[in-house]
Amino acid sequence: MFEELRRHPSPVAKAAVDFLSQLKIADRTKQEYETVLTLFIDSLMSDPSEFKELDDGMIVLTRGWDFYGGAVDGFLDWWLPRKWMGPDAIAQKAPNVFRKWFRWCHEHGQIDKERLDDFLEALPKNKVSQVKRLQKAGELLHRLHNPDPGAWMRPDRDKVATIRQRQKPKAIEEGYMTVEQIQETSCGLSDENGKQVSPVHIGKELASQLREGDIVNVTVGLFSDTWSVLESGNVYAEGTF
Repeated sequence: MFEELRRHPSPVAKAAVDFLSQLKIADRTKQEYETVLTLFIDSLMSDPSEFKELDDGMIVLTRGWDFYGGAVDGFLDWWLPRKWMGPDAIAQKAPNVFRKWFRWCHEHGQIDKERLDDFLEALPKNKVSQVKRLQKAGELLHRLHNPDPGAWMRPDRDKVATIRQRQKPKAIEEGYMTVEQIQETSCGLSDENGKQVSPVHIGKELASQLREGDIVNVTVGLFSDTWSVLESGNVYAEGTF
């Protein structure tokens, strides 16, 4: 992965390589730093004008430091939860990796004070705890419709019933929905058009993790007078969209 970073003809990638080269930390921790910065470089290539393809087919970043805190915030709150399927530690450590990297970049003349402040503003002190909370909420959301993740491996897996297998919902809604209010074991959601979906059963533990304004990627079905989660993706921070 380190050699991959070296091949990007971008001052951003060069700064990442130089920063990683001078770190004197345990190999495992250094690999985590490297993974975070490599993933961030990948996220900056969302615009076709910002990258090029090499002769061997590798796509490399060409853009410079022409981005601001929104790119950092979007990476942590949106891009990383959607793209990264590896250990949770990578997402949890990313805010601190960025703080150290950006400060190093400023000290070594890569970015000015104004840009440093803008980047750090996207990394408030509670950012790590927020990432952990959203990860936990996503896990609990998944358990609502898949309470026994290992069931498919057992011989009796066909006997494991889900809501969808037991009965047909009277209505279905799906998409990215905003948490509007939270009760002890339920919440109210609204879709991208403002349509209200409530009450949605989420259980006490998930209710304690969610915050009003969070965005959940779900499919919910109406059974009697209550909505239940049938499928789910991630939970995102307010303002992600």
